[in-house]
Amino acid sequence: MPLVDVDTFRKVLDIPVAMASDADLEEVILATESSLLAYLVPPATPGAYDTNPSVREACLGMSVQVWQARQAPGGQMVGVDLNPQQTPYLLGPGLVLRFQGLLGPWMPQGGAVVA
Repeated sequence: MPLVDVDTFRKVLDIPVAMASDADLEEVILATESSLLAYLVPPATPGAYDTNPSVREACLGMSVQVWQARQAPGGQMVGVDLNPQQTPYLLGPGLVLRFQGLLGPWMPQGGAVVA
């Protein structure tokens, strides 16, 4: 079961079926889910994150960011003040960091020991 279903994603984006197919939306959801789960601690039972509301909400938010980056002209999103966002790193590690408040309890807390 994916973290985000296509119908919920379509409702959040507020786009009609004619604008994007379910396959297009599913591709974004699966890409986001696989990259998100790589940052989380592996669950004790498979599929444990499927029912976690915080992880599902983070996946939905990240999916929206990925969709907007793919659809924006020139790959550059525009903020609410109509100014372009000046960073080329919208889909890098900063994407996960923007949702760290939701994902914090399930992210590894260890660090590297440097001698």
